[in-house]
Amino acid sequence: MSGATRSRVLAAVIAIGAAALTATEARAATPALPAAVVSLGDSYISGEAGRWRGNALENSGDKWGTDLATTCDANGCTTDPQRVYGDTHTSTNMCHRSTSAEIISAAIPDATPVNLACSGATTLDVRNGDAARNQPNQLDLLRATVREHHVKLVVLSVGGNDLGFGDIIADCVKGYLTGYKCAPTWDPKVAAKLDQLRLDVGATVKAIKEVLNAAQGTGTYQFVLQSYPAPMPAARNFRIPEEGPRFSVGGCPVWDSDANWARQQLVPTIAEQLKKVAAARSVRFLDLQGAYDGRGVCATDSQQAQKENSASNPLPGTTAEWVRWVVSGYTPQGDRQESMHPNFYGQRALGTCLRLMHEKATGDFGCHNTRGAGPGRMTLSPIATTRDL
Repeated sequence: MSGATRSRVLAAVIAIGAAALTATEARAATPALPAAVVSLGDSYISGEAGRWRGNALENSGDKWGTDLATTCDANGCTTDPQRVYGDTHTSTNMCHRSTSAEIISAAIPDATPVNLACSGATTLDVRNGDAARNQPNQLDLLRATVREHHVKLVVLSVGGNDLGFGDIIADCVKGYLTGYKCAPTWDPKVAAKLDQLRLDVGATVKAIKEVLNAAQGTGTYQFVLQSYPAPMPAARNFRIPEEGPRFSVGGCPVWDSDANWARQQLVPTIAEQLKKVAAARSVRFLDLQGAYDGRGVCATDSQQAQKENSASNPLPGTTAEWVRWVVSGYTPQGDRQESMHPNFYGQRALGTCLRLMHEKATGDFGCHNTRGAGPGRMTLSPIATTRDL
């Protein structure tokens, strides 16, 4: 190699090194994006029913302290659901992202909680927008989020609306009032939708990962797919007998056989399908099906606020129900879409589950409450998935 050639090569090497150094310096000079934790999906994670701190048979004032949307003073009481749901309680937006939503209640350190979920959302709504609530595509909201934040955790709750969960509850309530059992009708309908459910939830997980991977790279975040907590107990754990008053007092109007089907078959079946999706899509799985055992509507270990105990109202999370009862003519409080969703205490419990899950960093877990304790005393237990077999 001639001297002139060596000089040219050396100059090129020096130029490349200088360019690399400049790029490194530029990256170092770019401030790191603030961290965020993000929730996507449906009503069980948006914060639906977060307005209610337990249940009470009282329609005036603050409903014995249970209604967080009502404030009272010497001049009377005023109610405004936007105190809890903000601008997601309007005529065109009923996403009901509450102040106690799971992603907020998780209180994960050094990260901004971003709640993109919307009540009523299906898997298609997450990917392509929720026309019923005039809401943008949750993926587009996620794209906007990653432009301003580094996402360290994303959690997804979805699939229940694909199976018609709201319709199932409504039909079971109707059955209790008119004398027929809903389980024989819905069991085959749900079974027929399970294959498509796995495909649609899987496609949603894939789409979310693609957004995050393109923005910040693989391996830079935790992804948690969660199942649903059972809102009511099995029949043996109801504190109100089947003959009543489950409708007028309890807010849990279902037959024993339907309650057993929901708790022992429907909720576990949905959880099993979601666990399979998590394994297939290489994301973590948080099983919540037993999170409210003893704390659901009409459960033996819980109770409603009572007039004669007004001095102790609102009931604390150690004794109150953690699920909003079925809103009906007997209980004309709030919105019907809040029925059978985690209330203020229930949302905080799910937040504790999520925080514990994040702290574990890897693995799949089931979350459970501690009998006699509040929503801050949830515990995790490891579960096996097909990845472990």
